[in-house]
Order: sequence, then structure tokens, then C-alpha cells
Amino acid sequence: MEVFLMWWRGILPCTILILGLLVWIQPTYARSNSNQNERLILTLLAPKIQEQINEFYKERLTVSPTFSPLLGPVDLVVEYFNSHIIVNLTMTPYVGPHLDVGIDAIKFRIDNSGTVEVLEYKHIKDYELLPNWKHIIKTSFN
Repeated sequence: MEVFLMWWRGILPCTILILGLLVWIQPTYARSNSNQNERLILTLLAPKIQEQINEFYKERLTVSPTFSPLLGPVDLVVEYFNSHIIVNLTMTPYVGPHLDVGIDAIKFRIDNSGTVEVLEYKHIKDYELLPNWKHIIKTSFN
């Protein structure tokens, strides 16, 4: 019985400590779960976004940068009107293992029938590529 009490005295504090930590530590969710509407809009617009990225960078890089709706940083502003929706997106396209190439902004107009029109594509900022990625540069972004 004495061995059991010694064992119990050692296990009980550890169990309480572990349970306390589990309650105190909150789970961390991926950015994609933080705003489901944002994720939905970005996922549905992803083909148009990628098309615009390809068009802009085709004369500048030998490799087309990628856009992922699940990776940030992304700034999304949605304006709702009776006849259409305006979506302003600022994003960071990347090449290779997520090497940012710049910051770009796209403005979309989505009418009530679902037709998506690109109103504006603006390159805001360049990021310098690592030395082992400079070979993909065709021309300066500016």
C-alpha cells in the first residue's frame, strides 16, 4: 500500500500539470481557417489570379511565379454593390520554395451572373531573388 501511495503522489501532480497545460495551450489553426469567406473568394479567383501573374511576369522571368490562396501575405478587400462585386487583392507571388518575387495588386469586378473581369493589375514592389535564382530574370520589373 505504501508503494502505491508513493506512486500516486508522483503521478497525480504530473497528471494535473499535463491537464493544466492542455487547457492553457490553445490550438493554432492555419491562416486558411481564420476567414472562410476569404478562402472561398481566393480559391474561386485563383485561376484568374494565376492567369494575370503569368501574363505580367512572362516578359520578366523565365519561370512563372505561383500564387497560393492558402499562403500569405494576402490583403483582400471586397466591396458589394447591387449589380456587382469589386474585389481588391494584394498578394505576394513566389517562385521555387516560396521565394517572394514582389508584391502585386489586382482589382476584379464580378457581376451578378458570375462573370469575372480584371479591371487592373499593378506591380507594387520587387523583391531581390537569391543568387542561385537570379538566372530566371529576363528583364527588370520596373
